[in-house]
Amino acid sequence: MTFTTFTPLLWLLLLAVAGLAYGRSLVDRPSGLKIASFTLRVLGIVLLALALCQPYIRDHSDDAHVVFVVDVSQSVELKSALEALQPIEEGIHQLRTGDSYTLYTLAKGVREQKTPAELRTLLEGWQKGLADDAYRSESRLGDSLLSARLAFPAGKAKRLILFSDGVETDHSVTEALEQLQREDVDVRFVKLGSLDQPEAALVALESTSSFAFQGEMLRLNARVRTNRDMQATVRLLNKGVMVQEKTTSLKAGEEIKVPFDQEMITPGPGVWSAEIVPAQDHFPINNQASLTVNVQGQPRILVLHEKEREMRAIARALKEQDFEVDMRGKRGLPDSMEELLAFDAVVIANFPATDMTTRQMNLLRSYVADFGGGLVMLGSDNSFGLGGYYKTPVEEVLPLVSRYEKEKEKPSLAMVLVMDKSGSMQGEPIALARQAAKSAAELLSARDQIAVIGFDGAAQVVCDMTPASQLGTILAAIDSLEANGGTFMYPAMEAGRDMLERTSAKVKHMICLTDGQTQEADHIGLTQQMADSGITVSTIGLGQGAAADLLQQIAEVGHGRYYESNEAESLPQIFTKETTQASKSATQEGLFPHIQVSEHPMLAGYDADGLPVTLGYVMTEAKPAVQVLLTAENGDPLLAVGRFGLGMGLAYTGDLTEVWGGEWLAWDGCGRFWAQVLRGIVRKMDRQGLDTRSEISEGRWQVRLDRRDENETPLSGLRIEAQALDENGSAFPVQVEETGLGRYAAILPLGTRQHIALRLHDRDHDKLEVRHYHAAYPNEYRLDGQPAAPLTTLASYQPATLTAALPPAFQLRPIASWFAWLALVLLLGGILLRRV
Repeated sequence: MTFTTFTPLLWLLLLAVAGLAYGRSLVDRPSGLKIASFTLRVLGIVLLALALCQPYIRDHSDDAHVVFVVDVSQSVELKSALEALQPIEEGIHQLRTGDSYTLYTLAKGVREQKTPAELRTLLEGWQKGLADDAYRSESRLGDSLLSARLAFPAGKAKRLILFSDGVETDHSVTEALEQLQREDVDVRFVKLGSLDQPEAALVALESTSSFAFQGEMLRLNARVRTNRDMQATVRLLNKGVMVQEKTTSLKAGEEIKVPFDQEMITPGPGVWSAEIVPAQDHFPINNQASLTVNVQGQPRILVLHEKEREMRAIARALKEQDFEVDMRGKRGLPDSMEELLAFDAVVIANFPATDMTTRQMNLLRSYVADFGGGLVMLGSDNSFGLGGYYKTPVEEVLPLVSRYEKEKEKPSLAMVLVMDKSGSMQGEPIALARQAAKSAAELLSARDQIAVIGFDGAAQVVCDMTPASQLGTILAAIDSLEANGGTFMYPAMEAGRDMLERTSAKVKHMICLTDGQTQEADHIGLTQQMADSGITVSTIGLGQGAAADLLQQIAEVGHGRYYESNEAESLPQIFTKETTQASKSATQEGLFPHIQVSEHPMLAGYDADGLPVTLGYVMTEAKPAVQVLLTAENGDPLLAVGRFGLGMGLAYTGDLTEVWGGEWLAWDGCGRFWAQVLRGIVRKMDRQGLDTRSEISEGRWQVRLDRRDENETPLSGLRIEAQALDENGSAFPVQVEETGLGRYAAILPLGTRQHIALRLHDRDHDKLEVRHYHAAYPNEYRLDGQPAAPLTTLASYQPATLTAALPPAFQLRPIASWFAWLALVLLLGGILLRRV
């Protein structure tokens, strides 16, 4: 039992007055009758007060109300909607005396229809060409179901039957069905036939990037669907003028991509459109799609080469293609991110890892991953593994790695690592020395051999001459190397010489590492003996206290190389560079034509057969999930590209100097080809600390902006100004709100606007971001054709069982009259007892 109100219970306060009157009553009656009479009157007053509270009781109801909803949107064949009226009429005839129904049409909302006959007249009129296209342009299933549920009266069981193709445009049917379930509405689904007329749709026009440099070749993909097998012409337009046209074969129910490789010529934001001209068509509204590409001016690149004059020819060719080229030699790599961000790409042409600090390599990695920069490596004696880039942050960015299979005809290598393990090497230096020795061992082939000798005041054989195939044994031995004692390199070199002389390897090499001054001995004489017997010696001086003069003389006499490093972090790069160069197995030289193995906008307009041959290349392997574009005839990668974070890495294992690239430089198309390749990987916009994303929801364009400084710290309290222009050039203000730490949001109502250009300006840091919105045609015309998943799990509908298995229903029955009559009886009883 429930009550509508409890306010009338305040009248019960009068019972206190009645009680006072009873105590002072002069009526001469027996006390029992007197008490009984008073009690009956009190109860009568209480029941009258409760009757005024309008009490109700919950009573089970057998009545039902059925809501029929018929989808009449454009994606539904009208003939199928007409056929749905027959089972609706049959179901209405099954309704009982207390039952009722409501009939709605569904499209861009719901509209009530009085009878099925009225709906039949409407649909037949639409079939004759009088259709309400504005109403039928959407299938707002979720909103319509929630609106239709308002027709259910209280006290009746609820059943809703949806006749639809199940294709929604508001993506809210899941939430609507959950709401109906909570309200005890039983929902049934009957699938209607989709559009039966021949129809083709241009689903979307997409670009590989929303930003490009002037002259860059960008790929634009037109996505097309059809419900019939047919031929269609797809056109690409700019400023209303057709620039490309392709004919394609479409298959029913399949979405295909029609690619257009288009050079971006005009700087600034440009609107590109695609249109489809199908052999057969029903809706013209879905034949076009657009996007905006922001085209910037000249890209600026940094080219690093030990002998920068050797890159002047290609630099000159790139400048003719509107590139700004900054040539730098040794120590030319910037030391700060601010300096790096002045360039849109960095090209490492002939620049070993030993000329970079660990900080610089990490900066390059972040420059690509976090700031969208481009990194290119060209083949040379100082690139990839030869340059010491094995397992470095730079190699992480590149699509090719320095692990290669050594050819059988290459000579076998025996190498001895003579490593300082004196007390001054304790801590990080000895740990990095162990890491460097391991990296060197990993690069050797199974036919090679390696030994490791540590020295302090005496020599200690850490690992005797061991085949590189026993890598586990070698690595475990290297881990045992510990630092202590003095510094005397001669005994270790002598032990290494003896080991090398006993081997039958074709190439014999020694690497000596020390961070101090060794005791006096005839190091030069020993080195000369090794050189005379075919053993080469390279040396590494670590830190300011190393015996630089002695180490340089040893390297010169030993026909090796001398390395000087103030950072222990550089040891792994030095060791891998030395190992690769000593093994003489990382390069191929000869005449190698380019074989194209995959398509990419970088190669648009070029046939691999027409490209110049390369005279040599560095042997590498491709990483998973990267795109190899050109290979040598034996399958070795020559040109590959891959995404890394926000930026791109590109590798060409040949070079662009007279060493291996003479044929390139003599080719008339050299500058244009490489300009096109480089434009594909350069940084498209200065996005340092600025990240935007947008979405369309409920008729609003929501643009969210994250702001961070160079240390990735969120920036709050900024003056972010926003201004929007519609397709008519009319400006309207936009409010930007800070929604979190360093997070800002702008929400724009779309209305009927077809295009919006939104400018977001951080006035405190003079950062600018421009976003564009193009109104797409309604989703109703996209020909997706798949019912929303939640609808497919619903039970179907049969007219004969329209009111069967309904959820229980209850109604509230008023019982105020029961309280009133009982109160009257009690009051009369009280009077009677008082008078008897």
